[in-house]
Amino acid sequence: MKTTSGTSYIEIDKGVMALTCGLPFTLDQADAVIFDVDGVLVEVSDSFRQVISLTVQFYFNRILEIPGQERLIKAEETGHFKLAGRFNNDWELAKGAVAHGLLKLLSANGTHPITMERLREIPPLVEDFTAEVKKCGGGLEETLKLVKEKLGESLFREFESHYKPKLIKEIFMEHYAGTQLCRFFYGFDPEYYRGPGLIEKEQVILDLSLIRKLAESGIPFGILSGRTPEEATYLFRKTGLDKFLKPEFVITDDGTLPGKPDPAGLQLLAKRMGFRAGIYVGDVPDDWTAVENYRLQNPGGPPIACCMVQTGATSAELMRGFYTESEVDFLADDVNHLLRAMA
Repeated sequence: MKTTSGTSYIEIDKGVMALTCGLPFTLDQADAVIFDVDGVLVEVSDSFRQVISLTVQFYFNRILEIPGQERLIKAEETGHFKLAGRFNNDWELAKGAVAHGLLKLLSANGTHPITMERLREIPPLVEDFTAEVKKCGGGLEETLKLVKEKLGESLFREFESHYKPKLIKEIFMEHYAGTQLCRFFYGFDPEYYRGPGLIEKEQVILDLSLIRKLAESGIPFGILSGRTPEEATYLFRKTGLDKFLKPEFVITDDGTLPGKPDPAGLQLLAKRMGFRAGIYVGDVPDDWTAVENYRLQNPGGPPIACCMVQTGATSAELMRGFYTESEVDFLADDVNHLLRAMA
């Protein structure tokens, strides 16, 4: 496993590292595991990352009629928004990426001709823009505030005439679910995209035999994910994980709780699962921040440690900068290495 030089980790099992000091508990003391889904249980570089990129491209090519084939935001660049924080929901991320593109478009100040190739070169670049978003606190709301600040009142009114968040969300959903699953997932038939959903390109990471082995030893499993209930149900049935999950231990984005990094989901699972020491397995900064927020708000509650896996929705290259700033409890090559170490 590769880690940033200077970090205080020690290898405790093959493919698993732990902080040398400051752990809330050791791995053998854990009696429950909570999983994020994307980047942890399934590999999503060819699904969600691509869907965000394709949604932005479709919006500018087809809705705004900007010609050109160059991707305004490439799939791997979507990780910059994840690093900014509070973009746990990927269609919110798509809205933020469209807002960034519109900022570039309106900042061009009438330069002609505007093509996707030209638009990509216009500042601010995605890494610079998302760094500013991060300083503002992250998330879509702060992104829109930053766009308004940069454009001024007059241009922001023009921005609002082009920015259609409901449409962005629908285009995202259609590309992800495809013709076959759009109605089942989201309750409508696709209008803009007809073809196979990129969900079909997801690759399962989880070795179910490890889940079975740990379940037999009494370890319960939970889920805390930004997926919709329908998306999650489809995945769990497809992989067979549903046989090892109690419904009350599964928290998805049904609109009843705030999303990560708010710790409300972890608080509820701690109460429902009744563990003494739980591990939350995540892959992006919001997962780690959710655990930190849980600790701050629940100093007397059962401890939760965070294990970050390096198969995540954000590329390993981008995550190296995060690990320079933040030292998480455990690092694993993937979820299976963690589960083997626990077994």
